[in-house]
Amino acid sequence: MENRIVLWDNLKFFLVTCVVIGHFADQFTDVSNIYDSIFLFIYSFHIPLFIFIAGLMFKNRNITAKAIFYISIGFSYKIVSAIVERLLGTVKVEFFLLWDSGLSWFMFALAAYIVILKIIEKQNKEYILVFSIVLACFVGYDPGIGDFLYLSRIIIFFPFFLSGVLLQNFDIVSFKDKNFKYKFLAGLIVLVWLGLCIYEVDRVYGLRYLFTGRNPFFPRIMSYAPLVRLASYIISFSIGFSLVILMPNRRMFLITDMGKNSINVYFWHMHIYYILNKVFNISNVFNYGVSGKLAFLLMAVLLSMILSHKIFSFPIRQIREQIFFNKKAS
Repeated sequence: MENRIVLWDNLKFFLVTCVVIGHFADQFTDVSNIYDSIFLFIYSFHIPLFIFIAGLMFKNRNITAKAIFYISIGFSYKIVSAIVERLLGTVKVEFFLLWDSGLSWFMFALAAYIVILKIIEKQNKEYILVFSIVLACFVGYDPGIGDFLYLSRIIIFFPFFLSGVLLQNFDIVSFKDKNFKYKFLAGLIVLVWLGLCIYEVDRVYGLRYLFTGRNPFFPRIMSYAPLVRLASYIISFSIGFSLVILMPNRRMFLITDMGKNSINVYFWHMHIYYILNKVFNISNVFNYGVSGKLAFLLMAVLLSMILSHKIFSFPIRQIREQIFFNKKAS
């Protein structure tokens, strides 16, 4: 029987739904201020918190198999993307072995993190955490950093993974349950940041390029860029902490079970979006006023729920079975 903590499954469904909403919203960030706000708010926490949870769940065993698992998913995503592009009529299909700007980076980053943790297992991880944050605050000065080998994202998001590893011995669930008073503070933090994203979006929208983790510093902030990167970390850690405090630690109808399949949603959602948009032009819903904009985002939520069903476990389940079958047999 699986020894799962429902808090993390609830949170994973929420986060992967935010991933889908964020990618839907990004289709129209050039023409919609409210979509700018939604995108900025979501990107400030969804990937950092996902990676933090991955670090929290990290176990220092079967490292090679786990790395192969994530790398296999990453390359499978690239292959499926190329196939979908061709089926949708793209004549010149692009396939880049060691880089891309798509979603496969997340799997390669996870593979990198578990290998790094194996290498540093006997080292001073608190020091490495501090050093990795300092490094991330300066790496944006390198104009060559970016999508190649996913180095930028691997460096930028590593502190969240390592933070999760360092907190494995801290009972977050008990802390959350015994400190109800922090819910008010957590709610206030989320509301203040959401308010800034909505009412001061023009001032803070430049942070989007830092929250994505893949961009070098842009010219306007060069003289104080490390401080801006540090501020982005503070925002991400604060919102992440707040969401952990606010998320219910009980089984939630459908949501808890759907949270177990977040990786399937991540793998398929943009492929399905491109297919639906090609066949049914679903993005046109955006043009029907406020109700259309809301309906477009509700489609993202619905898509996340549908893809959470086990019938969309291909090819993740097959890859897992082929890589870990010996472990089960033994």
